[in-house]
Amino acid sequence: MRRGLLVLALLVSAVFVATGARAEDKLPTDEIVRTEMKVIRDLTLNAHTLVTHRRMPPVDAKTFHQRVKAAVERLRTGTGLDGGVRDELENLTRDILVGAEAIARSPSSMEAIDGIVSIDEALARYATRFDHPGWQPLR
Repeated sequence: MRRGLLVLALLVSAVFVATGARAEDKLPTDEIVRTEMKVIRDLTLNAHTLVTHRRMPPVDAKTFHQRVKAAVERLRTGTGLDGGVRDELENLTRDILVGAEAIARSPSSMEAIDGIVSIDEALARYATRFDHPGWQPLR
């Protein structure tokens, strides 16, 4: 059942990315946002298979969480964006952190697989809402 939800979430994410808004309709980013979102994307890409196959060692899960948390902190403190753009970033990074924490603390109220889906969805939302030239989707 969970694997089916993961596949469905990835398909929905791909559709959103493929039909995303034009660059002029998207929210702006700055170098800090682009750099740290790429770090989060790369960390997630590297952890994805281990999480989905339930083979990520607990120490690796905790390291993943710490690295994602550090990237989010650098994004939050370093960006010069404000107002509604910052609010959107806060919502996005909150979902990423919830997912990363679920991966590190599984089993918890949220399974690790649900955590990776949460991060996948947030990264797909980032692609549709923010202007990030050269952004590559997870899949």
